[in-house]
Amino acid sequence: MKNNPRELAVEALTRVFKNKAYSNIEINNILNNSDMSDVDKRLMTNIVYGVIQHKYVLEYQLEPYLKDKKLDLWLDLLLQTAIYQLSYLDKIPEHAVLNESTEIAKQKANRGAGNLVNAVLRNFQRHGAREMSGKDTVYDLSKFYSVPRWLVQLFIDQQGMAKTKEILKSINQPSHVSIRVNTNKTTVSNLQKTLQSKGFDVKPSKISSVGLICESGNLVNTDEFKDGLYTIQDESSMLVAPALDLKPDSRVLDACAAPGGKTTHIASYIKDGEVTALDIHKHKTKLIRDNSQRMGYSDIISTGAIDARKAKDVLNTTFDRILVDAPCSGLGLIRRKPELRYFRQEEDLMNLQRVQLQILDSMVDLLEVNGKLVFSTCTFDEENEAVVKKFLADHKNFELEPVKHEAVMDKSVKDGMLKVLPSDYFTDGFFIATFVRKN
Repeated sequence: MKNNPRELAVEALTRVFKNKAYSNIEINNILNNSDMSDVDKRLMTNIVYGVIQHKYVLEYQLEPYLKDKKLDLWLDLLLQTAIYQLSYLDKIPEHAVLNESTEIAKQKANRGAGNLVNAVLRNFQRHGAREMSGKDTVYDLSKFYSVPRWLVQLFIDQQGMAKTKEILKSINQPSHVSIRVNTNKTTVSNLQKTLQSKGFDVKPSKISSVGLICESGNLVNTDEFKDGLYTIQDESSMLVAPALDLKPDSRVLDACAAPGGKTTHIASYIKDGEVTALDIHKHKTKLIRDNSQRMGYSDIISTGAIDARKAKDVLNTTFDRILVDAPCSGLGLIRRKPELRYFRQEEDLMNLQRVQLQILDSMVDLLEVNGKLVFSTCTFDEENEAVVKKFLADHKNFELEPVKHEAVMDKSVKDGMLKVLPSDYFTDGFFIATFVRKN
């Protein structure tokens, strides 16, 4: 069983950049199949996220020593992991980084690869880090924060320079864990005390009355999690269920539901109603059912493997509440899924708008008159407002209603729509709009 955190970090990074895989999934796969100590697990995780978050900086530091050499992906990433450790991890002995990185290269390839790694790293040690410009140009901001230029330009165009710099700075900081308390089984204060007694540094969310945040620790392996007293969910997404203005007898359609965090939150409001949860992938509907069972809502939630764009052709009932938590660019998730910044392209935004409108169009006849349709995404760029505008233009019997929200979120609501930037509350970026069917 492999147990070298530096080698496993390179393995995880190679999978991420070769296969456009999610870093958190690759990290978990490796951790679950390794016999590393907790210290080494933390080191490996730190290296993987650190390299992804600072990739352009690391490439910039390596540039003088590689010139135009074309390296295999794993070797390039190995050098980046080494520069990351030398530049950002002050508790790591430099000789350990050099020796292990050189040895990994030798074992994975040959002595020549090891010599190359050794020479590059010793040169970097000798000359030190290259200075980076502090200028506020798109090029320099892109390099400094390791965000593609088109994305920096998009943020500047939509948010202005000052807010863009806040966002860029925010998304490269380590994320914390947030949980939503299942208030049908316990209270927020009781759960907070219980988790604190187990050594977790837990405090209340600033934006959700049912949320708790924890700076670190594995909150999935506790008895409380297994017993359904809480679920892992970002604070921003805890704002969605309240926006539906749910009643105890509401009949709700969650059109894009997996893995079921928002679905179970919706169910927590329901007594005599029901929740129908759809996902296009059959295997993901099992995640919804598993979450429903653990949280105690399996009698309220039913699932279906249905493409939400075709829901109107499959379902033969109507609902008084519908949630479309739509597929989106995911730009609001970059802090937790930093690789997304490299994989998204500008044209993706337009393609996703089309999909979102197709899903919303499919919901129109499934919503009862005076029913409410909530549209949400985990992004904060103006693709959201464009979709809202187009939907209203195409469906004159729908009106925009101000999003129901807690008072603490007042400053995040504009023109009745709620938008959270990643830098506002150190949460995911998020967007919520509410439509009402008038006739």
